[in-house]
Amino acid sequence: MRIITCLLLLTLSTQALAQDSTKRYTFNQIGWTITIPDGFIEVDSVKNRRNMERGLKAIEESSNVTADISEVITLFSATKNTLQYFTATLTPFDPEKDGDYAIANKEVKEITFNTFRDQMPGAKLDTSSRKINIDGLEFDKFNISIKIDELPLTVVMIFKLYKGYDFGISYLYMDEETQKQIEASISSSKFRK
Repeated sequence: MRIITCLLLLTLSTQALAQDSTKRYTFNQIGWTITIPDGFIEVDSVKNRRNMERGLKAIEESSNVTADISEVITLFSATKNTLQYFTATLTPFDPEKDGDYAIANKEVKEITFNTFRDQMPGAKLDTSSRKINIDGLEFDKFNISIKIDELPLTVVMIFKLYKGYDFGISYLYMDEETQKQIEASISSSKFRK
């Protein structure tokens, strides 16, 4: 089951093939170039793996799902502070072996929502889904708005089956400034076509 993006949303290996001093990365596997916003610090691979494992445990407890994260490639994981982060992953996905991508995508949304609901009792959650365009490519965007004791959090997951991968971008923000930083970074990213 494809649930790694959900794992990364619950928590906070860089596989970049090229980087320059402006935090601009190019990922040759998918021909994608993105610049990480100012103020974000990369999460090291050991901490990233530990966070993924904690997220996996939360998902398994909430959803009775077992997942294998051995094939997940973290392109980058960066944090602005404890609760605001930005990450991108690739997971091999073969529709002949793994099933219909749209169905898998729907299941990930449900598992993510249910896990947040179970892990944050008393929080108010609301979701929305829509299609977005990044450099001429269509992606599915899923938002979960969370309010805990007047503290607003927004979790965003962006998905696409691309070049044999489940390509996921996810981020969590608490304020409009961080939202604008991340979304500007995503909207200005480029794909080699």
